Amino acid sequence: MEVECDLTIGFAATGNSLAFLGGGWAQSEPEFTWVTGAESHLVLPRVQEADAYFLTLDVIPFIHCPELPSQRLIVSIDDTVVGSSEISRPALLGYRIPGALARSSDRMVVTLQHPDAARPKDFGDSGDERLLAFAVAEAKLFRILDADRPAEHHLPTGLILGPGSERGPGGREDRDVAEWAARRTGLTLPQIALKFESVGENCEFGLFQRRCDAEPLGLLRFSSTFVRNLVRGVECGFDGLGEIEDIDPRLEGAPRAEYMIHEKKYGLVYHTFVYEGQRSAWLMREQESARLKFLRRKFMEDLQVAEKIFVYRFAGPIAEEEILPLHMALNRYGPVTLLWVVLAERDRPAGTVEVLMPGLLKGYIDRFAPADNAHDLSFDGWLRVCANACVLDRLQSFAVRAARTDRQDEEC
Repeated sequence: MEVECDLTIGFAATGNSLAFLGGGWAQSEPEFTWVTGAESHLVLPRVQEADAYFLTLDVIPFIHCPELPSQRLIVSIDDTVVGSSEISRPALLGYRIPGALARSSDRMVVTLQHPDAARPKDFGDSGDERLLAFAVAEAKLFRILDADRPAEHHLPTGLILGPGSERGPGGREDRDVAEWAARRTGLTLPQIALKFESVGENCEFGLFQRRCDAEPLGLLRFSSTFVRNLVRGVECGFDGLGEIEDIDPRLEGAPRAEYMIHEKKYGLVYHTFVYEGQRSAWLMREQESARLKFLRRKFMEDLQVAEKIFVYRFAGPIAEEEILPLHMALNRYGPVTLLWVVLAERDRPAGTVEVLMPGLLKGYIDRFAPADNAHDLSFDGWLRVCANACVLDRLQSFAVRAARTDRQDEEC
């Protein structure tokens, strides 16, 4: 999948949004523009030819708890709904647009419906009488070219691998899930763990890899940051990461204080496993600068090689529209597979992995580690998800190789 950014609209006062605004917008402010009332519009020029398109919106909802905890947003292209979201925090949202829909007229009309718009005045915050729903900072339109992956060589959307059982050939019962995973994948535990690289949102998956006796070097293995910052970093190749002035080592925790790094450019916060008295703050800053620059280069190389499965987990509720921008950003460097892990659901038991779209898998786990103890993770749950993701990724690799063979046969 090839992803190209065709249009960027900035909604700051110095941005270019005036050329694209329809009705339902307030006057631009220094960093964003509010959508007002129940509906607003963007009018975009005719797009270049592509298999599909992808629209992202960087938004901040107007909320006031407990009376107004979230805002709903429904996005339509020329009166066809392409997605809906309910947002309670700043978010980068993404919506996939079919190629035929985007090219159906000389211009693309994007309609944003926001039925929960409210007046700040009604909550006593100010005298502002405008009906506000979302502040929009930026919108981007991407073209998606799938010519190198014909539809018949995609894994079908909705394909599911269930958690399976621990019974091997002839009904023999495996001693534990580790035996089941090895049998399912043909890999050892360290080999399974090394197939993956964490991109957030905390250190839980990195600790799972450690439990598998694997210690890969990874930029985000023990880091946390907001997904909006993560997408921004991936899109620009984490340019400038590791500058000395952006690294703030802080001693945190008890009874033994550990140096936590607070990185300012992309909002990374991560463990160092270095404790008070072992090194000075000055030395930590110097060492982490060199380390981040090295890990940034390695991360970008891994993206371009596209052999690893990148893993993202978020303990709280998160919509698919918030994952899609990360999926698109990763795929700008190569045919990357992203595994998005969520809590198990009634019809998706723990260990299940399903195909949401080419290169995007969704895994279900029985539980996440508590926020205050990432070591208390579900080892069996992670292992089941990873084993099934390995199988699906291998099937996709077979499909891609089949596509290449077919093209070579046609050329001959």
